[in-house]
Amino acid sequence: MQQRLSRDVAIGALILCCGVGAGLVAMRPSSEVRFEARLAQLEPDAALLKLHEAQGVITFSDNLELLYARLLLADGDLEGARQSAMRLLARSPFSVATLDMLAEIEMVGGDLPRAIVALRSAYNAEPSAERRSRLAGWYGALRMTDAECALLASVTPTVLSRPEIDRLSLLLIKTGRVSEYQDLLSGLADGDRPDHLIFKRRWLEHLVESGRPADAVTAASRWANGPNAAAVLETSIQALIGRGAINAAIRLARIGFAIAPADGHVALPALARSGHGGVARMLQAEWLAHRQRLSADDWGTLTAVTESTGDLNGLHAAFASGKGLASPEATADALMQVLRYRGPEALLPYRGLLERSVTDHAPLLGAAWAMWRGDRVTGYHHMLSAAQQPLSNWDQLIWMSLAEGLQGTPFYRQLLAGAIDHPGLRQRLRDSVIPARQLDVSATGSVQKPG
Repeated sequence: MQQRLSRDVAIGALILCCGVGAGLVAMRPSSEVRFEARLAQLEPDAALLKLHEAQGVITFSDNLELLYARLLLADGDLEGARQSAMRLLARSPFSVATLDMLAEIEMVGGDLPRAIVALRSAYNAEPSAERRSRLAGWYGALRMTDAECALLASVTPTVLSRPEIDRLSLLLIKTGRVSEYQDLLSGLADGDRPDHLIFKRRWLEHLVESGRPADAVTAASRWANGPNAAAVLETSIQALIGRGAINAAIRLARIGFAIAPADGHVALPALARSGHGGVARMLQAEWLAHRQRLSADDWGTLTAVTESTGDLNGLHAAFASGKGLASPEATADALMQVLRYRGPEALLPYRGLLERSVTDHAPLLGAAWAMWRGDRVTGYHHMLSAAQQPLSNWDQLIWMSLAEGLQGTPFYRQLLAGAIDHPGLRQRLRDSVIPARQLDVSATGSVQKPG
């Protein structure tokens, strides 16, 4: 019994060994695979030489044949590369990789029509954005306008790149297909592509140029009822103003106040910065009258309008309205407009707002208020803090006017001695003490030299 059991175990082990051996043989790479692996370790020139030597010795797989064609093309052997690609196509007529390779070979060889045939076949078999872009470019190079336009119009516009859309738009206009161009543009304007604002602007501009400003206002109002209302309103008003449709821009601004109360304020700076300060001030009063509370964005708008127009009425009305004080940063930005346009004495009604958090954000405010009250010590320290911030030319002039109030004091001497690092202010201080000297050239046109 034990002898029979031992014999059964031995037979089982033999069967298992045979199975493992068969598996190892099956897993062993073929000679072609091993050849490809060796080629991958060689430089292109050496790999091409090995392939030359292997021709007729081993049967090239599709991968080897494609590699051979690429190496021949890189080596400048166009005819050899073309023959290799044609052998591949004979075996696999619908191989996209081979058609791509053949298109590249023909393009390098200067035969663009044949390259187009190959690439078009590859695109038909496997459409891709890269193939479409290349194919459209080749159509354009051969002035095959109809084919190029048909290719770009064959896909949904949402997948086209911006250059492709621009090209398709131009082709449609050049060929008189205006209604198709309008459908393209209006569809993109209504879409949600990341660059949808660009097409919204273009569509509105087209409507105004076509004598349809009312339709432009209707379209922009519809968009403002959706997401990104602030960006949509700002872009739309800029588009209308840019095409001279001021009345349409005013109507849209008023509609924006109603349908997008949290975002309608963006219309005001858009008008003010485009040179329509009077309109912006008029609409600002209407907008403020209907606001129940003022947000941080609202205060930013009031400051922006004041900065563009110099009209402080909006800020004064907002401070007096009790509709919500701004954050310290927004308060500082607003009061800086008061300082710039009216001077330190105009800060008197707002002295209760000049808290530490506000003057920390805009130390120039603290400096101006302290110097106006005759507190040179506090004013000097605020001036040092202000000099550590970026200052516009306007603010540098204000800083210098405050520095004049320190003349004759140790503080002024410290400023002249280099107490600040701001390059613009340092230069202005030097110029205030040592005016720039003009070179006195003699009548002969030369300066006397020693010796």
